[in-house]
Amino acid sequence: MTSTIKSTKKLVIYSFGIGAIYLIFGLLEFARGLSESLSIPWKISTVLVSPDMFSGVTLVIVGLIFLFEVHAQWKSGKDAGSFLAVGTLLAAVFFAVYLAIMGAHAIGAGVYMISPEAYAEIFVDWAEWTWTTDMRPGLWLFVFTLPGAYYTMKMWLSRKKKT
Repeated sequence: MTSTIKSTKKLVIYSFGIGAIYLIFGLLEFARGLSESLSIPWKISTVLVSPDMFSGVTLVIVGLIFLFEVHAQWKSGKDAGSFLAVGTLLAAVFFAVYLAIMGAHAIGAGVYMISPEAYAEIFVDWAEWTWTTDMRPGLWLFVFTLPGAYYTMKMWLSRKKKT
């Protein structure tokens, strides 16, 4: 019984930490996108926070799902890991979307570099593209969700064996 309580506490602490990080970066990304659309200068590095309001909203949603895990544990204690699993799944989906966007931009920049004259009008936006241009918090924050996904799967599999 005490090992279950300890594992639940670890799960709640982990969910709170990852949820807070996602929420903070989501709000920062939304604020940066809003400030850029209103032409207000921004002081935070572009590598840390990209100017994309919609990406910020998705990070906020994922962060709130992780934080709902804390709330569910606080209220009932029965749904251990369900919100963590859903949050990790959503983080994986957005990770895949960001990778696809980055890949498309890399292909466009590669085509422009091979034959700039032929594609000057089509790929002109990608002439100065680098991989850091598309580096969004959703890409590197996803790595932090993997231990929680592993922990949740391990916990669910051990429950399944007991029944």
